[in-house]
Amino acid sequence: MQLFRKFKVMKSQKITSSVQFIFRIILGGMLIFAGVLKLIDNTTLFESVAYITWLPVWAKSLIINWLPYIEIAIGALLITYLVDIISIPANALIYLSFFIFAVWGMGSGLEIDCGCFGDLDSSSFIGQLLGSELGWKMTIRNALFTLMSLFLFWKPAAS
Repeated sequence: MQLFRKFKVMKSQKITSSVQFIFRIILGGMLIFAGVLKLIDNTTLFESVAYITWLPVWAKSLIINWLPYIEIAIGALLITYLVDIISIPANALIYLSFFIFAVWGMGSGLEIDCGCFGDLDSSSFIGQLLGSELGWKMTIRNALFTLMSLFLFWKPAAS
């Protein structure tokens, strides 16, 4: 019976590890993809940050100038399993912030492109799939990414 329990725990750990690997690739890849697109053209990011009237100007400046680099760095660290003590919480914080922004924007009635993926054409397949317009689609996507980020914190019991 004890052997069966150990096998079950090992199987559970392997499944958890595999799911976390897939989530790391998805979340890290999305951060790198979004960061690179923002570096190419941050106009939409600039416009969307301008709508956040309660945010101080210095914070807006930090977001516009540094968010793409932070996304790329955290995405790369997440995919490569480097500095997990920083990359996993930073990843969760980024996706939680995106989720809160989506909820706030939708609740405020804003009808803008968030600039999540630079100036990605919404008529393209990737543009339609990812969607940068504030609304239910973005809110649900960001909620899923936030939940995936939180799953990376889970460490299954060894016994």
